[in-house]
Amino acid sequence: MVTKSKIKKSSGWLGALTLALAISACSSSGGNGKAVESLDREAKGTLKIAYFNEQAFYMQYGNAFQAMFPNLELEVVSTESVFSAEDPVAEMEKIMAERQPDALYLTEEQYAALSGKGLLYDLDAVVKQDKFDLAAFHPSVIEMLKARGSGKLFGLSPSFSTQALFYNKGLFDKYGIPYPTNGMSWEEVLQLASRFPSKKEGEDALYGLSQSSQTTNPFELVRAIGEAKGLNYADVDAGTVSIDSPEWKAIFQEIIDGYKTGSLTMPSSGGGGMGGTMISAAGGGKAFSFGPDSMRFMSGQAAMTIDGPMLMNMMGVNSKMGGAVRSTVAVKEGGKGATKPMLSPIKDIDWDVVTVPVDPSQPDVAGGMSLDGVFSINAASENLSAAWEFLKYANGEQLAKTSAKSSPSLSARTAFKNEAEGKNIDAFYALKANSQAMLQTLPTGFAEDFAQVAGEQIKKVTEGAATLDDALKLIQTKGQSLLTEAKTKTVQP
Repeated sequence: MVTKSKIKKSSGWLGALTLALAISACSSSGGNGKAVESLDREAKGTLKIAYFNEQAFYMQYGNAFQAMFPNLELEVVSTESVFSAEDPVAEMEKIMAERQPDALYLTEEQYAALSGKGLLYDLDAVVKQDKFDLAAFHPSVIEMLKARGSGKLFGLSPSFSTQALFYNKGLFDKYGIPYPTNGMSWEEVLQLASRFPSKKEGEDALYGLSQSSQTTNPFELVRAIGEAKGLNYADVDAGTVSIDSPEWKAIFQEIIDGYKTGSLTMPSSGGGGMGGTMISAAGGGKAFSFGPDSMRFMSGQAAMTIDGPMLMNMMGVNSKMGGAVRSTVAVKEGGKGATKPMLSPIKDIDWDVVTVPVDPSQPDVAGGMSLDGVFSINAASENLSAAWEFLKYANGEQLAKTSAKSSPSLSARTAFKNEAEGKNIDAFYALKANSQAMLQTLPTGFAEDFAQVAGEQIKKVTEGAATLDDALKLIQTKGQSLLTEAKTKTVQP
């Protein structure tokens, strides 16, 4: 319990009374019925914070927060076991029950599940009490937090993830093709990609559009375009799959045509041939790992790519790291993994970004937007004042200002966008989250299993081993079975 003086666990209620009498500032009761008092800088006590790594916590948050409240003892409750747990939410619940952390760092999925179970503190009242300015945040970040919290605010997120369309100005100039612009449709971008003379192999390989390093399945692009058009391939309430339709077929056909001609890169699955690339400066120092899909754009072998802010931070890495940049490339030799050092394939190219492609029916909406992590307060915490002070700091203006110069993440505070040497950083902030996609909840594991089936069929059609009509029928049939099975597992006690 945080009070004006050191309080033992056995005197928690006395400490609460002391705090209430000693502090005359205003207080407010949150949706959980507990008051949150103002906390002065001399307060003593212990604040437990659930975080995945103690060292990382102190580097990012703890040291500076400790300086603000020097008499406040911080205790980091490790959540490392959550990452290997079969049920991450159940593991987090176990940690909350056994260790009783006051504040928690959660994934978006954990945030949604725990808030739905009433385990997180409702911040709406204390936000109003402290006049904490939510208008300073990207509107979609607050929208996502409330959507995941069934309309209420149970946490705050200092950063978010989304993507933009990167393009190589030099390649567009070379072939006399106009640059992409903000708000282009998927069809327009795919047509731009098809105008480049594609070549799939060799050092002079060239693609119109390379997919993100996070994309590992050829169905992901199909799904993204369908989602932008407001299409769903599964209706959980009705228990039906509807992928074998004219609308979905048209998207499949367009993407498969791109894979066949080479204007689009087939996502790398990580198996065989060249794998990931580790970029490091001479003499050690920072190192970054990238898959072959992102490397195609950075090496000048793709005119465009759809990727996140980390790629933006890697462009021009040769000059940033003093020119002495080498890479270690993962290769397959005799069926065994190996590495081979070589000069970095990254080139200093003239590039910029525009918004990800959209659908004309929803021109201001982007898919794929998510929260990097959410800070919340345990609804059972007796240290609400200290926990709220920590949430305010972790999501505050000062830390956002500092992080804008050192972190590749996108700040949720729009006034502190990453510095990008004159590039169109606004492309990452211009669109809103797809609220329809946010509201769709699929049974655990179904989306992954469905994507695997669809991805395998896309590859077969691309290779000429199946027709698109037959592939869609098979995806429809297997997908329906997967949904039925997943729903059955979900309702089992």
